[in-house]
Amino acid sequence: MAVVQETLNPKAIIVNSMATSKDEVLKEMIHQLNLIGAVDDEEEFLKDVYVRESQGMTGIGNGVAIPHGKSVSVKDPAVAIATLDDPIEWESLDDQKIQIVVLFAVTDSPDGAQVHLKMLSEFAKKLGDDDVLDALKGANNIDEIVAAFD
Repeated sequence: MAVVQETLNPKAIIVNSMATSKDEVLKEMIHQLNLIGAVDDEEEFLKDVYVRESQGMTGIGNGVAIPHGKSVSVKDPAVAIATLDDPIEWESLDDQKIQIVVLFAVTDSPDGAQVHLKMLSEFAKKLGDDDVLDALKGANNIDEIVAAFD
């Protein structure tokens, strides 16, 4: 099974979030990761995500951001996805607002870097496909989000 399907957990997908800022959506997503047991300390993981954000922009263009953080608070590698009701400001390669956020949670272990690269590579391939992006932006429920990555 591909990494994308292995890491997608419907309970970590938020459709049409009402978040109005980067901080709000990240907290919302990290809370979902906590609820599924992937992250045990929400504040620490948020801090680690912001450390990574300070190293370079994670808005990859076309309304998509892929923030990520390696952290001791991550118990199992996981991905949270949020679509936003209204696009939000985010540092982005094309200076466009963000409508889709894919947050990677990676363990701070020697294997964490390898897992991170594999997840990032496979999700980036999918997110580079206009059909996938259109399906994600038009999704009205979790099933449509999951189906967009098939």
